[in-house]
Amino acid sequence: RNFELRRRSVDEQESLEIVQLFQPRGLSVLFERIYMSNFLCGKDVSIARLRQWMDECLNSHKNCLKNTVIHDNSSGPARLLNLSLIQRGNESGIKLIETIPGNSYRYACLSHRWDTALKHHQTTKWNVLKFLDFLSLKELPANFRDAVSIARDLNIPYLWIDSLCIIQHSDNDDDLRKELAKMGSIYQNTYLTIAATSSPDSSEGCFIKDKWPDICFSVSDTNGAHLIGARVLDKKGHLKSTNDVHDHYPLLSRAWVWQERLLSPRLLQCNYGEFTFECLESLYCECNSTLAPHPKIVPKWFRHPNSAYRRRFLVQDDRSSQKPEAWKHHALEYWKTIVESYVQLELSYPSDVLPAIAGCAEALAHYLKFNYVAGMWKETLPTDLLWCVIPQKQGVVSKPRPKDSTAPSWSWASVAMNQTITHIPWYRSISWLTSDALLRDAIKEVYCEPVSAINPFGKLKNAYLKLEATLYPWYLRSFCQTVERELKRPRRKKDLYIKRLNNSIKCTTGIQELVIDNIEGTAVELHLDVRLRGEGLVMEAFSHCVSNPPRRCWLSQIYLLHALHKKNPEESFDVFLVLMRTSPADGKPNYYRRIGLMTLTNKEADMRTWDEMIHGQVEPQQEEFWLL
Repeated sequence: RNFELRRRSVDEQESLEIVQLFQPRGLSVLFERIYMSNFLCGKDVSIARLRQWMDECLNSHKNCLKNTVIHDNSSGPARLLNLSLIQRGNESGIKLIETIPGNSYRYACLSHRWDTALKHHQTTKWNVLKFLDFLSLKELPANFRDAVSIARDLNIPYLWIDSLCIIQHSDNDDDLRKELAKMGSIYQNTYLTIAATSSPDSSEGCFIKDKWPDICFSVSDTNGAHLIGARVLDKKGHLKSTNDVHDHYPLLSRAWVWQERLLSPRLLQCNYGEFTFECLESLYCECNSTLAPHPKIVPKWFRHPNSAYRRRFLVQDDRSSQKPEAWKHHALEYWKTIVESYVQLELSYPSDVLPAIAGCAEALAHYLKFNYVAGMWKETLPTDLLWCVIPQKQGVVSKPRPKDSTAPSWSWASVAMNQTITHIPWYRSISWLTSDALLRDAIKEVYCEPVSAINPFGKLKNAYLKLEATLYPWYLRSFCQTVERELKRPRRKKDLYIKRLNNSIKCTTGIQELVIDNIEGTAVELHLDVRLRGEGLVMEAFSHCVSNPPRRCWLSQIYLLHALHKKNPEESFDVFLVLMRTSPADGKPNYYRRIGLMTLTNKEADMRTWDEMIHGQVEPQQEEFWLL
């Protein structure tokens, strides 16, 4: 139960400050139902607690004591910041160093949010010699200075900060490409990652300035004196919505940061009002409670990514306790979990969607011994293709496909970020006695060509699938707003139709509906990957649309590709990729792009197969084609 004191002015509806009361841990209890918490007492106490957590991790955690992933010398950072104090007159500073292959370095990493001010704090070919000699601390942004201070307090001699340890804007960006290709190993082998979690920009620092230390006061009763803690929150009070969490923890909504969290063997998060620390065996926060500053609502991207033992797959090389096939299944399912959380995050440049998760992909590829293809795995591609976009709410259409995306349409990496995707479960279980991935024999060639050979997990220059399979010609229809109101249909919902009779008709008549969707016991769900306008899909407008003026009443040719069939004694479940034909190229007429996914659930008494349902209504066509 929450115990709070609130202060507000007469004309204010919202509280200016909230004082949250709690029972200090380890002391006598005055109120049985009051929450318990440790005191938050500011920087000095936070550093002392951090030292204690680090000592426990380094001295007693078996999983953390195991060697982390060992790579060749070329995969280490090319440069580090040497934190030894340099005095130049009245100025204190540090310097950049170039690492020596074969030498080992104990370093921390800074995970931070980039902003426009960082253009003045980047290493370039013009200032690299200057930085190799001296970097003034007072000229560095607060995030950088605080990271230096924390690393020194823990006796960590070196620090890696991307903007300073990678040469930005070099000739052909060679250094940037080389170092980005090593991001995975840089974070896997760090001693500690320091995350400026609550800092909205580089100037705010790792320690929140508008958070007062907790206070303690005494309450007496007949049994004696009792101590009560009081925590003063900022004027926004509790974090009750996703937007509140975003505002207070802005770093965690960034896509690049997701793999930095996952790959780091030890992670210090400088959270709003307290430190949290996580390693491969533990998760600590200073308050040791669920009270503020912890949010009441926890978005998927905010959650602790440790996921029991699974994060160890990314940072350890010990698989002795796992059976190979069982471990591979867990690792592949973990990858899907990583991807689903990742797509919900924000990315400034859509072309970075594959590079920003490349470190995790490289780590899993190293252990699986699988071939990575556009965010998926070649060995499990027939089932990896079974992903779909889930709208945030009914009537909200998918986002347009990013124009500068380098991923093929069949990959989840081709859709816009900051939305929800899910993978269709394909494997057999107690619920499904049979499960057939129908594209195993259909996929004849998988081709992925990276932009840079240095980073095969990054941006793509070209990618396609060659298939020999049956396609089912179909039509996709969108209703105008007038018809939506007449039929009481959800706004902007697209429907599947077998064929059109004539497009010069009233838009509410003359279209033969998808028969299987009207059979008792069957249900069809259509999930579009992207907003269709801009995809090049030919949309035949109805000339007699009842809307005035006519709008959004059209019919488009599409094709269904049968990808999965699952069955049990009571129902069957089928999954289809929804394709559109695109312009021919390279002398090949049969080019297609994916635009969605359709599922069919069948609970009718005689449990007819898909081909039996559509027999005599649709003419299937066997084709050799390329999916771009």
